[in-house]
Amino acid sequence: MDEVFDLRSDLLKLRRGLLPTRELIHRFLVSRRVEMTDNDRKYFHDIYDDLVQQTEIIEANRELASDIRENFMTYNSLKSNNIMMTLTVISTIFLPLTFIVGLYGMNFKNMPELEWQYGYFLVVAIMFGIALGMLWVFKKKGWLDMFK
Repeated sequence: MDEVFDLRSDLLKLRRGLLPTRELIHRFLVSRRVEMTDNDRKYFHDIYDDLVQQTEIIEANRELASDIRENFMTYNSLKSNNIMMTLTVISTIFLPLTFIVGLYGMNFKNMPELEWQYGYFLVVAIMFGIALGMLWVFKKKGWLDMFK
């Protein structure tokens, strides 16, 4: 990308040099004050045509460099969006699980499932079911297709 930025800067410098020269030659050609032979006029007209061609080439290359830069920025933005979506999906899955763990971490005495023999396994199974259910919903909505 640094090379693209340097190339675009160099093209801009070339353009700044060629445009005034082109304009000067054009004014020289259309001026009635300067006496020229047909051979001289043909020579300056060729120079003017070459300058016009060079400025068009420079403009085309500047546009190409700008397109490359924009595509690079778009690609980086897409990668950033995918990373943010991944983090959002992970956070969304762990949010209800964190709530359940926080609720059971309060150490209340009147929680009947704490006295059950399989209470711990039941809560872990519910948490596992919630995580799988959320993954299923995300898959159904197509939110997990980007991770392929």
